[in-house]
Amino acid sequence: MADASTVAPMLGNDGAIAIAAGLAMGISAFAAGWSQGALGSAAMGTVAERPELESKMIVYIVLPEVLALFGFVVAFLLLSKITGA
Repeated sequence: MADASTVAPMLGNDGAIAIAAGLAMGISAFAAGWSQGALGSAAMGTVAERPELESKMIVYIVLPEVLALFGFVVAFLLLSKITGA
């Protein structure tokens, strides 16, 4: 297996882990926001027509936030692997 210094001499192993952690958090937060925007507008339209479904729609609005939490957990686990910190 190739060492990180031979693959990208300007980027050490710790730098690659830090970039991966940032990408994990950033992409998951973007995806959560995007999906929550689409689900939120659909859920509010449904609640406007059928108010009795409000409690079920809250669950659908919360589900995309789990994606952002998973991204945070992955980023935290990656950052814990950095040796210089």
